[in-house]
Amino acid sequence: DHRNAAAEQIFPLDMAPNSVDDNYDGCTKEMANLVKTKYLEKEMSDSPEFKKSWQ
Repeated sequence: DHRNAAAEQIFPLDMAPNSVDDNYDGCTKEMANLVKTKYLEKEMSDSPEFKKSWQ
């Protein structure tokens, strides 16, 4: 069990209201487009190993 390896207290993830990701509500399509057209391209050009794993 992976939890046995944790040295600190475990904090389970949940759908907490008013969390930081609420700031990005409604921009899923825009961010998906940016990932494909900007961020992924940059990561692949910066790292041949990363690029190879995505091809």
